[in-house]
Amino acid sequence: MEYNTTVKIDSTMLVPWYKRLLNLLIDVAAVILIFLFIGVIGVLASLLGSDAILIWFEQMDANTDRIITTLVMVVYLFITELLTQRSLGKLITGTIVVMEDGSKPTTKAILVRALCRILSIEALSFIRKVPRGWHDTASDTYVIDAKKYKAALKIKRSFDEIGSTQIQ
Repeated sequence: MEYNTTVKIDSTMLVPWYKRLLNLLIDVAAVILIFLFIGVIGVLASLLGSDAILIWFEQMDANTDRIITTLVMVVYLFITELLTQRSLGKLITGTIVVMEDGSKPTTKAILVRALCRILSIEALSFIRKVPRGWHDTASDTYVIDAKKYKAALKIKRSFDEIGSTQIQ
């Protein structure tokens, strides 16, 4: 389903903090699965005679680990939100990323969202009544309930159809 249309986002569509937290936890689990997949590839490569991946993991220091994990998370969020307006967490919780007018976010907006998540103190931006993180405000995006969005879109379309003639 394509969400590239205009429907003014209102406060009733915004997602509560606990769904935002659940999105994060699911996305962290997805990144862990990515690393487990890389580990499986490393074991398979080792069985075929190349220990390079396993040696690289074993010799990695804590700072390199943090940098690589952060980069994987940023790339994961950038790609999934760019392609589908959703990460795995958003898909499971029924939420979606949109611009203020309800349109699909631009590539720049999605990139800004992903890069802002590098800031370790970014989580503090959710400590307020309306849970809108710095990655949301910096990119002018909103995380909203997909069902409420679809309902608003349906109402808008039905109003747009009033007075239009049907061509048979």
